[in-house]
Amino acid sequence: MTQDMKVEPKILNASHGRRVKEGVFHIQNVNAYHSRLHLWINTFRGVATKYLPNYLGWFRFFEAHDNPNENSILAMQTQLT
Repeated sequence: MTQDMKVEPKILNASHGRRVKEGVFHIQNVNAYHSRLHLWINTFRGVATKYLPNYLGWFRFFEAHDNPNENSILAMQTQLT
């Protein structure tokens, strides 16, 4: 999967005390992102796998926009359909 996306995985082994890699990849960032995503999904009391890409799109949108307005939300809706 990472080959298709051309993404190089960064492995952090917290059990061996490795919590930071290359000065920018922190295990705390991963944990915080996971926590926010988990909270987002739980607000809907779970989602169907069929619609998971849509929910993840909304999550990424709200993560990227601190104060979304009506126009930006409408633009996002048109991209999802």
